[in-house]
Parts: sequence; C-alpha cells; structure tokens
Amino acid sequence: MYTIFLLKRGLNYKGVALVDGFYMISSALLDYPSGGLADRYGRGLIAALGCLSLSLGLLYYSVSRSLYQFLFSEFLAAIGTALYSGALIAWLVDLLKKEGRMKELATILGKARLLSLLVSAVGAFIGGVMADYRIELPFVAGAISGFSAFLIALLFARDRGESIETKEQGYIDILRRGMIILIRTKTLIMLTASAFFITLAIPSFNLTWAPYMEELGASKRLLGFTSFLFMITAGLGGYTGGLLTRYLGYRRVVICSLMFMSSSLALLTIVSNLYAFIAIALLYEIGFGAMGPTLNAWINEYVPSRERATVISLRRTLMLPFSALGMAIMGILSDLWSPRIAYLFSSITVALSLPYILKAQEKKIKDKAK
Repeated sequence: MYTIFLLKRGLNYKGVALVDGFYMISSALLDYPSGGLADRYGRGLIAALGCLSLSLGLLYYSVSRSLYQFLFSEFLAAIGTALYSGALIAWLVDLLKKEGRMKELATILGKARLLSLLVSAVGAFIGGVMADYRIELPFVAGAISGFSAFLIALLFARDRGESIETKEQGYIDILRRGMIILIRTKTLIMLTASAFFITLAIPSFNLTWAPYMEELGASKRLLGFTSFLFMITAGLGGYTGGLLTRYLGYRRVVICSLMFMSSSLALLTIVSNLYAFIAIALLYEIGFGAMGPTLNAWINEYVPSRERATVISLRRTLMLPFSALGMAIMGILSDLWSPRIAYLFSSITVALSLPYILKAQEKKIKDKAK
C-alpha cells in the first residue's frame, strides 16, 4: 500500500525511490546519536519518544500531498525508528540481565521476530481492507498504534530494566566510549565484519524475488501468498534458531543459517520452475530468520550495559553504506544480466561472511540444555 499511496498522491516512481531512500539514510545516520541519548537519559524514555515521533510521522503522512510533505513525514518516522530501535533492544537485554534470564535472550528474540512478522502479516491484510475505503486510513491506524505504544512505554514500563545510571557521564563521552568498545572488542569486530557481507547480500534476494517470480509466470495472488509465506517462514526460522542456541550455541546456529542462505541462493541460479523457486527460497528464509535473533543475542553478550544502546545503534549506522552498495549491485546485475546473477553474487557474499564468524569468540551458555 505504501507505494500505491505515494503514486496516488502524485509522486512518480523516482519520487517514491527518493522518499524511501531519504528515510533509510536519515534513520541510519540518526541511529548512532540516538543510541547515546538512550544510554544517557534512559532507554524507556527514548523508546517512548521514538514511538511518539513515528506516530506523528504516520499521522502527517495521511494528510501529505507534496514531495516535501512526504519527506518531512519520513524524517519524523526516521527519528522515531532511530530512537526506539537501539533503545528497545538494549532495554530488553538489560531487563533480562537484571532478572537473571540472559540465557533466554536468543529464544526471546526469536519469539519476538515470529510475533513481529505475524503481526505485520495481519496488519498488511487489515491495512489493505482499510485502503479499500480510504487510502490514508492505514496510516491513521498506524499512528494510533504508535501512540498507544508511546503511552505503554512511558506510563507502564519505563522504570523497569533500565541500565546502570550514566547521568554522571556526558553525552559525547558516551558516544566515544561506545565507539571504543566496538573497535577494541575482537568478537564485536568479527561479528560486525560478517554483518557487512550479509547486509551487502540481502538486497539481491529481497528486491528481486517478486519480479523474477512474475517472469516465471506467477500471478499477483500467488505473489501475495508467497510474501505471506516468506514472512511466516522467516518468523518460524527465528523462533527455531533461538531455541537451538541452547543446544548448539551461537556460532553453530549462525553458521548453519548462513550455509542455508548461501546454498539456497546458489540453487536459485539454476532453477526455472516457479514452484521449485518458491521451495528453495523458503530454505533461504529459514536461514535468514534463524540468523537474525541468534546474531543479535551473540553481539549483546559482549556489549556492556552502560553503552549497550550506543554500540547497537553505531553498528546499524555502519551498515548503511553496505546496504546502499548492495542495492546498487543488485540493480546493475539484474538489469545487465538477470536476477540469477544477483543471486550468485549474494551466495558468494554470504559465504564470505563465514570466516569472520569462525574467528568470533563465544561465551558458554551456562545452562545449556543437557
């Protein structure tokens, strides 16, 4: 509905790309400084303000008519995303740590991923129904949801699980310490380096599977069902990956996930049957889904509580150039040759992340299942 809404409000496809790109760049550049704010003034407060800013962005979206109005809406949404993204995960991790439940982190992140994708799928369906009545209604509903999240975070949960007090530290000092922690911790360096390759590879599948399926003869209805199926599969992969860490540890789960991704992308370069494509792509989604929560949990084992949101947000900011480069490479390869060549590039790039995973240290999970 997002693209359709912008087109109906007078933008062309270049305008859509500009608006979307502006949001991506803004949110990534704001991530690092917003993480410092969360560590300085409290994760609950900053997460709540993030929900409020996102809510205002969606509300303004519903009444926007021009390119500049859309850009302003996207900027509000980018501020919101940057504020709550790092703050929320840091808040959750320290809450679990305070309650002595760090062993459950990967499992809880996996459950959260599954729940998030399920809610997204349901929300997409409800949004489509609303849009049949008025095209701006999904954005108004999103604004109401965001404002509700703001109230919940601010009034009911803000004082739970906050990190060690950092009020004696200056904001700039927190940003500096976050950067030092990242560049001086070998495991964080290795996991971040591997994430650069993964981020570079992801657009080659995510942005091409639907048009390539159309080339293979897929109907619009099948594309919609496949999108839903991919989301659910990735969610189940995340849930399963979180559970498996208690038996296999972080490294083995991440390696298996990346091997699933790389091998399935390689297979996609040789299939020409539509349903074979879907079946193999589901293997990719399983690996992709399992990797995310496990990798995030592994990273948080090595980040101190005081600078947790700053380090998490700094990593997200560092991913921006690789995401943009991955999109550019995907476009060039797909236009000049075929999405199959983009899949081959993606397969090789994911495989290149494996040596860094092998070099990363892994803390033992104390209560690993026997």
